[in-house]
Amino acid sequence: MFDKRVIFLPVDERFCTRDYFLLLARAANIEVVTPPKVYLGAKKTPPDIRRLLRWLEQTVVQGDYLVISIDMLAHGGLIPSRMSLDTLDTLQERLDLLKGLKERVVKIYATTTITRTPFYNSSEEEPDYWQYFGLDMYDLSRLLARSFRGEMVHRSVIEKISKIPSHFVTDYLVRRIRNRKLVSSVIELVDKGVIDFLNLVLDDNSKESISLAESEIHRARVDSLKIGSRVSIHAGADEATLSLLASVLSESVGETPAFEVRYASPEHKDFIPPYEGSPLYQGIQNHIEAAGGKVVDSGGEILLLANNPEVGLDSAQQLFAPTDSSSYDRFFREIETADSMIKGIADVKYTNGADNYLVKELLKRSELNWLETNYSAWNTAGNTLGTVCAHSIVQLLGSKGLLEVDQSRIKELQAIFFLEHWAFQSNIRKRLLVEAEKRGSKPWTVIPVELWAEEFVKSELIPYIPPVQEALGIEFEVERLFFPWHRSFELGLSVVPRAHHYPQVGS
Repeated sequence: MFDKRVIFLPVDERFCTRDYFLLLARAANIEVVTPPKVYLGAKKTPPDIRRLLRWLEQTVVQGDYLVISIDMLAHGGLIPSRMSLDTLDTLQERLDLLKGLKERVVKIYATTTITRTPFYNSSEEEPDYWQYFGLDMYDLSRLLARSFRGEMVHRSVIEKISKIPSHFVTDYLVRRIRNRKLVSSVIELVDKGVIDFLNLVLDDNSKESISLAESEIHRARVDSLKIGSRVSIHAGADEATLSLLASVLSESVGETPAFEVRYASPEHKDFIPPYEGSPLYQGIQNHIEAAGGKVVDSGGEILLLANNPEVGLDSAQQLFAPTDSSSYDRFFREIETADSMIKGIADVKYTNGADNYLVKELLKRSELNWLETNYSAWNTAGNTLGTVCAHSIVQLLGSKGLLEVDQSRIKELQAIFFLEHWAFQSNIRKRLLVEAEKRGSKPWTVIPVELWAEEFVKSELIPYIPPVQEALGIEFEVERLFFPWHRSFELGLSVVPRAHHYPQVGS
């Protein structure tokens, strides 16, 4: 039985990066100590990093397991890592705190991110100039990636740079080089035994991206140090600490959960999902191993079912009903033959939300036991896969008596995933954008209409709640609903058991 404390430093204050972790740990009755949310900054506004470092120094004691985001520790969060002007020496000094903490005889599981280069003009999560030169910067980064691989692109690089103000190019390259050197320092800490396990994740990348090219450089270094078993390099970001939590639990109880993998469309398992640079089957194996598991052909304890894509589409682009149901028929046959295995359903058919047809069919299946089944479908394939792997491992260890899983809380977490990934991301969000624009709000932000937007989404959620309740066998109410970064892209919500009101005697 796991009886250690977990010290948790998330990558930022969002619901998906902080609360998903806390809710899964709470469902497994794990003691988690984490900084107050106000310590974590707010999107582009970095936190007081000195206060965070003091918090860690004052909190960590012998025997603790640390799940740490290096992006928060060194930069003050994921967005500040793309924008801050801190020097490499400053970042290294913050990173050195881990050496002192390690002397207290603790285990350190860390994650850090290879800086992304978005392929669109928007400063939503980037420096201001990305609003005007984002696409040009992305094209430049692709040329640089080709040069890393030995291709002759010198003239093309010069031509592309000439279209972007030189100070913006310098700003981008200086920060990118700085961050790459910091990742190299993190890898050195793994080699020295300071960090026990590292998730090195690629946030929003592609086959031609500079992020993928840099990951190949880091992988070569990991291989040369012979520390590949302690470093996982894969696509993802927001889900990375969930994988680390599962890895902590698996390692501490001496288990290596065995996953069998099945696909709704096995003929497309080598398709490269949007925002990623590697085939899906490779990503699945990476996420399973990052969570402390292994892939087997037969005799597995967990069945990971991937509702996988044939083409890259966003959830908003899906048809009302599929023109061919053969992949779904195959999918449900796999579920029916899974017997007593834990069933992790990774719905990665679309980005940024669920497959409506699949969810509606799942919720009708009365034979599914949601104490041994879980479902996720958010943002990128990597985000979903990491969540499903972690959730599945918690359920497996609970079924073996190695964790004391709270049945009500694990179902409440599943309810949140259905309401956010399916109800909101794939359905309500489209209507929210239309109605918000009528009230003067621009796409993505809800700041001018936030209170109205919260009430609108609460009202729109009402018809989605009964089928989720019936499938999970619980009754709940949405207690709180909010927009973590004051935008329509994501949702935060909590659910509580529905109070039963009995009539008073004589009434």
